[in-house]
Amino acid sequence: MNILCSRCGASKEFRYSAGNVLCTVYTQGWRSYGSALYCPECASTWDERNKDRPLPGPEATVSLIDYYHLSSKRKYHL
Repeated sequence: MNILCSRCGASKEFRYSAGNVLCTVYTQGWRSYGSALYCPECASTWDERNKDRPLPGPEATVSLIDYYHLSSKRKYHL
């Protein structure tokens, strides 16, 4: 699976599994807000750009990546 940062376009490729999403992607600093993913660098400067809008916890990022994964599978298995 390949994910992209919504701000700078940085990418991360990894083998999808529930453990990899939490232990690899989230632990390395990837975060989400709404339907957008942010790389560790952009996530670390989020507060400077978005005062009073904290990034959600790990469940939001994990859920979003799970959604992307399921959506990509549906495209190929219709």
